[in-house]
Amino acid sequence: MRRLRQKIKKNFFQSTRRLTWMLYRKKRILLADCRKLIDDRMKKGNVKLHLCCGGKKYKDYINVDIVPLEGADVTMNIPKDLFLVPSNVASEILIENGFEHFYRYEQDDLLRECHRILKDKGRLVIKGIPDFDLIADAYMNKKKGNVSAVFDLYEVYRITHGDPTPANSPHQLHKDMFTKDIFRRLLARHGFNIEDMSDKVFQGENTAVGFNVIAVK
Repeated sequence: MRRLRQKIKKNFFQSTRRLTWMLYRKKRILLADCRKLIDDRMKKGNVKLHLCCGGKKYKDYINVDIVPLEGADVTMNIPKDLFLVPSNVASEILIENGFEHFYRYEQDDLLRECHRILKDKGRLVIKGIPDFDLIADAYMNKKKGNVSAVFDLYEVYRITHGDPTPANSPHQLHKDMFTKDIFRRLLARHGFNIEDMSDKVFQGENTAVGFNVIAVK
């Protein structure tokens, strides 16, 4: 019963935020929110952005998402609304399990905005990028599955498409696939230098089918 009450309370809170956003929020209010948050962080000496935060709220970051979830400090359309963030202001931008949710035509705008927002030597940290080379290798060599006994076609679908459900569509849908080589070229095109790129085993799973990258402006 306690869990049910907590779930109802959480769903009510999220629904209220969504309704408030749809009915009352305006661009000028969003701009004021951004400026206040950034000004507050600048007074403390460091601005870090967590884009596509979902329900994860990280301390010392300004947590941003397109969906007004509990973890978001600011709700905005990424990358369209990133022009509201001043240039050369952030020491780090974190995107975790989020980059694959952007269409190809959005990726260039997103990286261009990230480069503009970051200070010189600022870091762009992108985590949990599905790696098609690793996915194909896991499927062809029948490696241990994450929800199936072996890495079957459903496992491929989960990683390449995001396994959306009625509860989280369309935001959960993956809109592109990557390899490390493709990602290197993508980052280089926008003036980033790669500091580290490493394979990633997603939390609670068995086989590495993604990668993390740290790039520097």
